[in-house]
Amino acid sequence: MKCPYCGNLVAIPESLRKPDSNQQQPQSTLFSGADYGSLMGYGAQWSEVVMMAQNSQKDAAVKKYMSFSNVSESDAKAMVDSLAGAQTYEFTPGTGYNAVQIAPIMASYADTAKSVTKWSMWLSCGITAFVMIIIVITVIPILISVFAGVWAAFQSF
Repeated sequence: MKCPYCGNLVAIPESLRKPDSNQQQPQSTLFSGADYGSLMGYGAQWSEVVMMAQNSQKDAAVKKYMSFSNVSESDAKAMVDSLAGAQTYEFTPGTGYNAVQIAPIMASYADTAKSVTKWSMWLSCGITAFVMIIIVITVIPILISVFAGVWAAFQSF
């Protein structure tokens, strides 16, 4: 390789050379070597564990959870116990809630958000006004004394 600064030729050891750009390099990705079948099956197995836990089949849920994860039995029991008390929601179009049922719930959330926003706006404005009053009370006497000194100096000339 020719040095771009001095023009001398330099031999670069093999270990420090960049790979040839014409040579095809194997592409490596985040999921290289991952078993896509097991990744896809994990979601189905997890949903089975949740359903078993919520249907009071805790022992079966613990065994199922341990079969596809690398957790200890005590950790699996703790997870299944927490899943047993959790509430799940299922949405299938045509069943469950529809737009007419959801609209009042969303409206109440929107009203709550508006009231919180109004309250926080008034609080932030009040704090800002308080800080501004403190600044004015502090700065006005200083400004008066500075202007009085400048006026006195001006009058003495």
